[in-house]
Amino acid sequence: MTLRSRLAFTVGLVYLLHFAPNVVRETYLAVSLGDRASLRVDEFLGLHPDLFAIEGRGGYINNNPGASFLGAIPYTLARPAIAAVLALKPELSQPKPAATYDDPRPNRTKFLNAARAHGLDVKLGLAAAAIHAGLMVPLAILATLAIFSFVRSRTDDVKLALGGALLYAFATPIFFRSAFLNQNALIAHGVLFGFLAMASIRADDAAPVPAKPLLAAGALLGWGLLTDYSGAPLLVAFGCWSLVKGFRRGRGRGLVRAGAVFSLGALGPLALLFGYQWAAFGHPLFPAQAYMPDTSLSVRGWHGFSLPTMELLWRNLLDPRYGLFAFSPLLALALVAPFRRRPSLLTREEVWFGFAAAAALWLFSSANQFGLLQWNTGVRYLVPATPLLFLIGLPVLEGLSPFWRWSWILSSIAISWSVAMARESVPTSLAHILLGGFELPWLVTLKKTAGAYAQFLSEGASPNGLFLFAAVALWLVWRNASRAGEASG
Repeated sequence: MTLRSRLAFTVGLVYLLHFAPNVVRETYLAVSLGDRASLRVDEFLGLHPDLFAIEGRGGYINNNPGASFLGAIPYTLARPAIAAVLALKPELSQPKPAATYDDPRPNRTKFLNAARAHGLDVKLGLAAAAIHAGLMVPLAILATLAIFSFVRSRTDDVKLALGGALLYAFATPIFFRSAFLNQNALIAHGVLFGFLAMASIRADDAAPVPAKPLLAAGALLGWGLLTDYSGAPLLVAFGCWSLVKGFRRGRGRGLVRAGAVFSLGALGPLALLFGYQWAAFGHPLFPAQAYMPDTSLSVRGWHGFSLPTMELLWRNLLDPRYGLFAFSPLLALALVAPFRRRPSLLTREEVWFGFAAAAALWLFSSANQFGLLQWNTGVRYLVPATPLLFLIGLPVLEGLSPFWRWSWILSSIAISWSVAMARESVPTSLAHILLGGFELPWLVTLKKTAGAYAQFLSEGASPNGLFLFAAVALWLVWRNASRAGEASG
């Protein structure tokens, strides 16, 4: 096996093992698209607070549809298998009596019983699993391999590339956010691949900027906006970078050409977004947030969007419940990069662009008052900045003394793995795992709903056997990785 195949196997196995059976708002549209090719989610109204109805038009999700469009692909492919399971035991798709979800958050019991009353509980759980295995895990693998290839091409250091790829996969919020269909992780993947496309454009070439990287970056960042409006500042930042690239290679004419090509790439996803809003809401320009019922946060500013607040500015970075640096201290090393004199993995232009794009997202997210709800979900809005800060900070990590380097690595892995297992705030997750032992999110969910689905798990089930199996499998895969010839990847 090559290093790339070993790396892909490792990420795939570990991410699959840490599946979280969360049915999010985007799941409902993905299922509706796969079942009926419909944008409406009428049959799911009442199952999630972010589903709402418009009189005369039907039910819709309170978000952009990009994640659902992607999630519909693996769900549609899995439909025959899901249908076969439900046909094998027809009672699984029948209405069921109320059950108990052993969790202090009442909305979880409310969702469980609403889904059971409609006979949708098992179907939605299987759909979430299919989307995780068929979309989130493969994209995480591709992102990890992209980090490996990029670092190796820039440094010619296979060890650094391999270590960096593993850290990206297991010491950043990508691990936590890839456990189910999540728009923030999907935007992060688009940011990574868009950044790599733009970074492939050399500054010392006199020829016009090649069209393919600009088209790719435009399409990827445009899809980010189709996925969530938090993609807007990133699309603007990358668009400005394309103008800088064009100007450096062709002055005014190069600037216009680069901007036009980048915009052409973004045009497709933006047309899909406007088309969706027109079909769903009757107007191409106004998002779902303009039609949703008022909440305590949506009345602040324009549908929940105002100027950045000091509270969200610091909480989005440091709050132990959802702060980006709290969930991954490793990413904070990027802040030291401008003060280093040693050669960096990135050019100075790439470093400062990465900071500018991350700062734009930070300011935008700190103006979104719904960010105050992140305490219930963990780090979300700043996750798309992860690839930028990681690549900026990786050389800083490499330049530390062994003691400090391993301190940063081990602390970040411990936090990332703990929150991926316990799915709570950083302190709560660490305490939970240190005092109670290893967990797996899907196994914990089965235990909490044991009375409804698996009575034999009511006393709990240890995941240690699964972890042992995974450890043995990974040892077998990696035991000969250092032999001659493996370094070629």
